[in-house]
Amino acid sequence: MKKNNNSIAILGAGITGLSVAYALQKKGIDVTIYEKGTRAGGVVQTRRDNDWLVEKGPNTLLVSDQRVWDLLDELQLNKDVLTPGEEAKKRYVIRDKQLHAVPLSLIDFIKTDLLSTTAKFRLFKEPFIAGNADDRESVAGFIRRRLGHEVLDYAVNPFVSGIYAGDPKQLSVKHTFSSLFTMEKEYGSIAKGLLKQKKSSRSAGRALISFKKGLHQLPQALANKLDDSLLLRCQVDQVKKTATGWIVKFKNGNSTIENRHHAIISTIPAHQLPKIWNDEKSQQSVDQLADIKYVPMSALALGFRRNQIHHALDGFGMLIPEKEPFSLLGCLFSSSLFVQRAPKDHVLITCFMGGARNPDIAAAPTELLIKEVLPQLDSLLKVSGPPVFHHHTFWEQAIPQYNVGYDHYLKSMKQVEKTNPGFFLAGNFRGGVSVPDCILNGLDTADKFVKYLDSSMKSSP
Repeated sequence: MKKNNNSIAILGAGITGLSVAYALQKKGIDVTIYEKGTRAGGVVQTRRDNDWLVEKGPNTLLVSDQRVWDLLDELQLNKDVLTPGEEAKKRYVIRDKQLHAVPLSLIDFIKTDLLSTTAKFRLFKEPFIAGNADDRESVAGFIRRRLGHEVLDYAVNPFVSGIYAGDPKQLSVKHTFSSLFTMEKEYGSIAKGLLKQKKSSRSAGRALISFKKGLHQLPQALANKLDDSLLLRCQVDQVKKTATGWIVKFKNGNSTIENRHHAIISTIPAHQLPKIWNDEKSQQSVDQLADIKYVPMSALALGFRRNQIHHALDGFGMLIPEKEPFSLLGCLFSSSLFVQRAPKDHVLITCFMGGARNPDIAAAPTELLIKEVLPQLDSLLKVSGPPVFHHHTFWEQAIPQYNVGYDHYLKSMKQVEKTNPGFFLAGNFRGGVSVPDCILNGLDTADKFVKYLDSSMKSSP
């Protein structure tokens, strides 16, 4: 077992932990990553079952930052990048139990039945509505105020479910739609902000991607670079500050081991940190992090023969607003999105259930979920007969919710770091929940640590 008093301890080998470890290692800084599981990657998991390829967690990466593209290049993953086929261009939203393609052009917008004529004209009022940016405003309150209730119900509500599995009435607009919040605050209007942004934007290239063997290629490539710095099957039981650094106490098999480190970067879920923290001085601030809400989710991948489904599946998938009479949050048309996700003459659909909207159903057994989902798929996509393949993944605490009042938790995080120099907090509970967000979070945390290291070296005698 590796022991190095000068190394940096990184707790958790999810995407954030792997990214920060890789960035620090590139700078010549010794890292040790503690991961309780048998594999790296956190929720980014891919399962291959003969000719079926199932993503158990995230299904795609929306990459727009050059630093993420550079990372993929360094890991030699660019050669394996997949982008959606032309048949996956459409995005569907359900209204009145029917699929409606999200308009992608002005002509489509004029023709669409997704929004009523009244709702369309309501959008033209947005630039003339006085700005009233409020840190305590919910997504629902903000969108209803600026864009109207139909846009909230049939555009933002399903979109929020697709990303956060959250409730727009609870989520903070400041922390989940920060760009829209900032536009109103700085320009007084979303429309004015978009125009200003378009004039000044310099895009590194925006694309929705996966990889030939699935998203798990990303954490696997990072883990390969980290080699023996990554310790699997290591359950951290305690972290404790000392006069000269930090102690990490952990179990590996039947052994309990203590390693000393110069600093700690914790990327484990926020609710897990209070269980291992051992310092009365900061315990109250750390304990508050356990109150950050995470919602449960089930991902149910269903495979059918192509002739069992009478819809063309000519799109990315479908999102289902809360107002519609379905328990599904939405579905991805996985085999339309990327090649080699299903056997020849078969299709794969990934269904999502649970979240803040319907948390109880997320934990239901597989058979019950299939029984629940099939009539809904039949109603929407004209499905005949049972699936020929299925795979079910349940995440008890899937996605952290940046709810109204989230500033309170950010304040606690900053207080913990301020009170404990050499301890850093990072993860999808801070700075965004998507995989690219987590990568950038890791890279930024590495830069933050280097500045701390330089500062501490200058101040030491």
